[in-house]
Amino acid sequence: MSEYKYNGKIPASFIEEALSAYRQYKSDREPLIKRIRDDEEFYRRSYERTYSGIESNMQCDTPLIFAAIENCRADAIDNYPNANIIEREPEGTAVADLLSKVVEAQLEISDFKSVYKENMRNKLKYGTAVYGVFYDSANDSIDIRSIDILDIYVDMHIPDIEESRFVFISAAIENDLLLKEYPEFSRLFCGDAQVETLSNSYSLKERTNILDCYYKKPDGTVHLMKICDDVVIAATEDMPGYENGLYSHGHYPVVFDVLYPCEHSPFGFGMIDIGKSTQVEINKLDDAITENIMCASKPRYLTKRNGGINEDEFCDISKSIIHYEGDTDSIRAVDHQTINEYFLSHRECKKDELKELLANRDFQQGGTAGGVTAASAIETLRQAGEKRSRAIVSDSYDSFKWIVYMVIELMRQFFTEERVYRVSDPMGKKSFAKFSNSMLYKTDYSSGRITFKKLMFDIDVVVQRENPYSRENANNTILQLWSSGIFNPDNKDCAIVALKNMQFDGKERLISDLQTLYESEVN
Repeated sequence: MSEYKYNGKIPASFIEEALSAYRQYKSDREPLIKRIRDDEEFYRRSYERTYSGIESNMQCDTPLIFAAIENCRADAIDNYPNANIIEREPEGTAVADLLSKVVEAQLEISDFKSVYKENMRNKLKYGTAVYGVFYDSANDSIDIRSIDILDIYVDMHIPDIEESRFVFISAAIENDLLLKEYPEFSRLFCGDAQVETLSNSYSLKERTNILDCYYKKPDGTVHLMKICDDVVIAATEDMPGYENGLYSHGHYPVVFDVLYPCEHSPFGFGMIDIGKSTQVEINKLDDAITENIMCASKPRYLTKRNGGINEDEFCDISKSIIHYEGDTDSIRAVDHQTINEYFLSHRECKKDELKELLANRDFQQGGTAGGVTAASAIETLRQAGEKRSRAIVSDSYDSFKWIVYMVIELMRQFFTEERVYRVSDPMGKKSFAKFSNSMLYKTDYSSGRITFKKLMFDIDVVVQRENPYSRENANNTILQLWSSGIFNPDNKDCAIVALKNMQFDGKERLISDLQTLYESEVN
């Protein structure tokens, strides 16, 4: 609106450049949104058909892709990640141990697990899941949320969003909240927000569309403009305390988790895109086979119009006598062609093809053929067939590292006051740990005066397994080691060497516990 004029530090030419980029990004992503909406429509057909619709139309929509997506998502949930923070220098050892526990507690407070579950389904369906990692100043907390693909706009011609000139995130905000925070722009907050989803579009009353524009300056700092109806209503460059940018880590507060990447694009494609055509072929075969079976199960007859057959009596199977006039040859059965076995086997081949395409083989769900019944053999087959599933989970772990890194840097920047976290020790005992951002710095005297430098850490992702078989396998590993006598104090040196060369989850903690136990015996 012309009555509002921005008078801050940002040049008008830069604002126009940002708005022009937004319009370009929105135009460039139209093919992506069209494909994703088509995927969503295909996916919905697996579960949205009503019983009456199925009864009146024998069209088959076998939800094989739905089952494959949910099975792969279940694998990801079984392998839910946890962050092990590792120090880069000796001064950070104690802090790294504490930080591992604090970060886990912070992720729980931010409800990251629910976001992870939601985004894994988005990743598998559409090929891309988007996480947002923000600092919520109103609640003095870290907000981790799933961002709808329709709400984010980036440069569509680069694989890494950090290279995008701008990143835009749209949201429909309540007018009351906007009026309270930005009363000087009250006339902007009077319309109903237009919201688009993958299935339809609608308006939300008493809400207004707000566009968050993140951008990087030449000095590497990340800033934010809030835009409503092409008017800048707030900007971090105009706010005291943000001279070094919105977030000190210098990255956009979004993380993309891509399933199968598209060349020169930050977005990917998903399991629906891969298996859609094969699924359609299977549906068509199911239609034909079902129609053939229905025709074969209900005999049909040809009769002359003047054949003299009482059709009501003929169709009523409770009648013992059927009256007719004329010749009995006036009616005869319609011959039905039995379906060829080739078509049935072709359908099974198509199902196997889809399972191969989506890496959703039977033994990954516990089913086998060919006489394999032993639990260990089934698990061996399952592990061998989960290569792609493990690769998908591994890629999500890379995104998880970025999320944890941003959480640590937000804690370093904003958690100035000491706060208390409920944590657990290795034995599962609950305790409380105090934390503030002062712990993430070290005192340096090398320059002749006291300075504070950042303590840097590495992030190692460990699996917080929820699979009952994995837990049982881990427990059996310890029992086998115990039975072999490796924990005998007389073999302590050999035990440490042997464990260091083994590969199983929890090995490092076991070695540490043994070393502590042996040291206590010496003392």
